[in-house]
Amino acid sequence: MRQLLLGMLLTFAVSVCAAQEKNMQKPDIKNLEDYFQFNDVRQLSIFFGIENVFTENVFYQKPEDGGKPYLVSQVNFGTPKAILVIWSGDGKVLCGVQASAFYYDYKIKKMNLIPNNWKTKQGIHAGLKLTNLVKVNWFPLSIKTNGAKANYGIVLPGFGRLKDQIKVPPANQKLIYEYTLDLKNVNEQFAKSPKAILRSNNKIVKKLNPMLEMISIYRDGFKPEN
Repeated sequence: MRQLLLGMLLTFAVSVCAAQEKNMQKPDIKNLEDYFQFNDVRQLSIFFGIENVFTENVFYQKPEDGGKPYLVSQVNFGTPKAILVIWSGDGKVLCGVQASAFYYDYKIKKMNLIPNNWKTKQGIHAGLKLTNLVKVNWFPLSIKTNGAKANYGIVLPGFGRLKDQIKVPPANQKLIYEYTLDLKNVNEQFAKSPKAILRSNNKIVKKLNPMLEMISIYRDGFKPEN
């Protein structure tokens, strides 16, 4: 009787572990925020296929300046489903995800524009034009630049519906959003009079209608050092 009971418990334990493993391997990934369901690099690689995930060690700040290592996984590189996943150094904490409209093509050695299919829960995707981003927000947006020589600008959170943070499961974790605009053409127009803050309803900005180059979403408190 005792052996039968132990056998039943063992069978149950194996079944539970198998079910848990199956659930771990198949998160429901529809939006960028859903990536935060992944627990580690291994789970990500199993889900997308090892051949579609390339992971390497990256320093966002020099070690001599106090920078610490992160693991960065490139998923589906060079496709409309490409995404960058940033992990803690041990690969056990997902720090952030990035979807970009550009990727570096190593064969031709230059940046290429690629239509990225990943969207936030608000329907925002890399490659979206500023005028369409304003429509999502319902109100004009402010863009922080580094002057006329900068190639990009960060959309500042403010009045409107554009989210700068959201809480999602598990454990109701807070995610922080960063929207980066491609400002190369815009800043050429402001070369003689560099501006730190641009408004989306500025005539020149509206005419040039810059593109949302990249969406970055970070777990609160886990953004890599600049």
